[in-house]
Amino acid sequence: MSTATTDSSGSNPGLNRILSQLSPDYRNSSVGDTESRVNPSSTNRIPTNDNTWINKFYSLDRLFSGSLLHFLYRIIDITLLLVGLMSTKPKCNLSNHLAVTAICLLIFYFADLIIIALFFIRNMTQRNSNLTEEQKLEQLRRASLVRGFFIFFKIVPVCFGTGYSFSSSLPDSNDCELMRFCLGVVCLSTWLIILIPPTKPELPIRRSFLVECFILLFVLIINCTYIGTVANAISNVQNSSCIYNNAEDLYLGAPLKSYAFVGLLLFACTTSIHIINLIINQIYFRLNRQRQFYVYYYGLQYFLNYSGAIIVIYYFSIGGLFLFQPRSGQTCRQYAPDLYRILLIWEWIRILSPLFVVPLLMILCCLGGWRSATPMAMNPNPPATQETIDSVPIVLFGQGPDQFNQTDCAICRTDFESNEELKKLQCGHLFHPECVANWLRITRICPICRQHMSLTNP
Repeated sequence: MSTATTDSSGSNPGLNRILSQLSPDYRNSSVGDTESRVNPSSTNRIPTNDNTWINKFYSLDRLFSGSLLHFLYRIIDITLLLVGLMSTKPKCNLSNHLAVTAICLLIFYFADLIIIALFFIRNMTQRNSNLTEEQKLEQLRRASLVRGFFIFFKIVPVCFGTGYSFSSSLPDSNDCELMRFCLGVVCLSTWLIILIPPTKPELPIRRSFLVECFILLFVLIINCTYIGTVANAISNVQNSSCIYNNAEDLYLGAPLKSYAFVGLLLFACTTSIHIINLIINQIYFRLNRQRQFYVYYYGLQYFLNYSGAIIVIYYFSIGGLFLFQPRSGQTCRQYAPDLYRILLIWEWIRILSPLFVVPLLMILCCLGGWRSATPMAMNPNPPATQETIDSVPIVLFGQGPDQFNQTDCAICRTDFESNEELKKLQCGHLFHPECVANWLRITRICPICRQHMSLTNP
């Protein structure tokens, strides 16, 4: 679990980046690219609101010690392990190595939940609310270290559970099959979550229509190839052993046709969501009004993406047991070898793709850092501190001399109103308070003349 980091002002840079993204004209800016310009096509500004759902998410995530996104995974895994243990038959008692591994995992999961609950209760107390930001972050680090201890040692029973679930030396009876199935799903989902961790909400950066179409084209090629090949493979499969009829088919067999049909629905839905998101994103970036609506739409979009990620994780975990476990689905494999072969290929592609993508990204980052002459720590235009931002003087538009004769804000491109409160930088340029505050959280240079802002204002 990643812990929160802070910049020189003691604030959360990830949260600052999201706050800046709530204003539409900052989507082309980044902390590392201080020379990026604001898109002048945007003509409406959104007031910064500390009560947006993204801010509430980060506040709630902090109460849960940074484990909010993993909380649902924990509940699902605990439920699966309890189902497997409660289904134990006399010949598959608690001394069985499958049961021992499941109990060990339950202990680690319950210990993690207890730690989360204890820190949640402490974070809700009045005493904690009186702490400084640095003290709260220190508590969050301690909670992450304690939880990280249990999470690290949880890998040991996960390794044993993975080996036991895919072993071909299990007894010939079916007494332990449900326990093996539940334990295998939990272990495989744990590995997949490590490879593909859930992402926290961030408003998407603005991309050109051509780039968006290229990304969508790549998604369409992959998903349509999957849908086409799988649909062709299941078209002539009619054997009853390949079709799901009752719950026992999940752990005593492998209903590959039903499994493949669910995959077709799943990836058809994800493809549709990609297309809808592209259309709405492009419409939104071309609108002058109703920009706040997109913030709420993105909340729905993020919820659907998060729910879809959970479904995909456990879908491929179940598929791993169907396709890799040597004792599962032998009948369906014999009657539908082409379907089994197609699903096996796609299972390997989906599981191994993160193993190639993550190292590739790391190599590209290393090459970029090696070629860069200036290290990241030597950023010549660091963000301004909150104290510096607050110290920028406020003036009333039209009530004083203006050497530049400004009539609008160069950041959001909205006209100033008479007697409107504005922020005046040291260079003399005027901006809306929320616009320049978000800008200075990214870089300490004026958006117009590029003059560096000193650490303190006169």
